[in-house]
Amino acid sequence: MKINKLYASIALTSALALTGCGGDDDGEYVSGGDNNGGPIVKNELNYTAFDPFSDVINGQYKTGWGKLAFKLNNNGLIRSISTVVGSSPTAYQDSRSGDRLEYYVGNNLFAAVTEEFNSKFYRISFVDSDTFKLNIQSGSGIINSTYDIITLDLTGVGKQPKNAQTGIDTDLEYFPEGFNATYPSGSQCYIFLETPDQDYYTFSDGEDEGSMSIDQWLANEKKRNTVNNVVKENVGSKNELQAVRYTDGDGDINAAVIYKGLIYDAYYYQKGVQEKEDTNPSIAEVYCNQYNNVATKFLETQIKAVYQN
Repeated sequence: MKINKLYASIALTSALALTGCGGDDDGEYVSGGDNNGGPIVKNELNYTAFDPFSDVINGQYKTGWGKLAFKLNNNGLIRSISTVVGSSPTAYQDSRSGDRLEYYVGNNLFAAVTEEFNSKFYRISFVDSDTFKLNIQSGSGIINSTYDIITLDLTGVGKQPKNAQTGIDTDLEYFPEGFNATYPSGSQCYIFLETPDQDYYTFSDGEDEGSMSIDQWLANEKKRNTVNNVVKENVGSKNELQAVRYTDGDGDINAAVIYKGLIYDAYYYQKGVQEKEDTNPSIAEVYCNQYNNVATKFLETQIKAVYQN
């Protein structure tokens, strides 16, 4: 399962960052907020994400909810973090860990940037109403990618059954069984699909698997995965870092990088290859959790009704 790099940077690394695996290229588009039919209006993209978290309420561990509202434009990112349901008005903010570093490494490429969106490292430029470019730069390390936005219509979508094979799965997946409200007309969610300008690996600070060799890591992978097409190579600013990747039985690429004596599970991105993700809910179950204003209001209302004590 690959993590959307931009989503990890903008919407933070948490349960929110997870995207779907496998996939097809036929997204279901719906009309957006301008004449071109996309969510980017006048060089600005607005969306909201929610994050369930473990909170102590009245002396018991219960589910709390945080809300992250984003306004992305050519000047950078305006982000608002708030607590929807929690033990205090700042429970979600207080639960968040400190900022970590995200590493990007490739052939003669190394960049270390904060996961928090910072205009010092991240720059955005819009192409049209559903496409934008992202530039990440740290020192001499530069990563450029193009993002296409898939817009899905959530009108009438509710909580998915556990055995669902098609349809759209949203944050209603966290809601208790028997919840039956559905998103109102005009509700939308967005999926970002990245196409990189270069090959690279990415991994996060603090998420190492300990000290082991590339061969030891591969041996562990073979215990739980089908390992095909193994590629070992050197990456980094002077190609001083060891990296490895392989293709598993589902056709997904798994990777690792050794950095400062520790091995990190990594994600591998290929130049000119758009990341795979299910985007057609009539073919496969699609996970989508970046919402427009209509869907945001609905979800926030339902969160308070179900989880507020």
